[in-house]
Amino acid sequence: MTCQVLEKLEEVIRRRIAEGNPQSYTYRLYASGVPTVARKVGEEAVEVAVAALSEGRERVVAEAADLLYHLLVLLNALGLSLADVCGELERRMR
Repeated sequence: MTCQVLEKLEEVIRRRIAEGNPQSYTYRLYASGVPTVARKVGEEAVEVAVAALSEGRERVVAEAADLLYHLLVLLNALGLSLADVCGELERRMR
């Protein structure tokens, strides 16, 4: 199974960063630097955990989507990609 929407989202993130539009949340987040993006990933991870414990399945899905988006921004800021993560997961499955 593949999740093509993540690949599409990764491309949108790359494009918005390349455009450098200060109106873009993605660009502003990226431009704020790795420490800020990393903190945001941490916040989103906590929100997923809280949702899992007390807010129901729909909130978990919504918060997990936020986490994945912010993780893709962080990977991009570090010069990494979804393909790098997928490669590691494939290596672990061997």
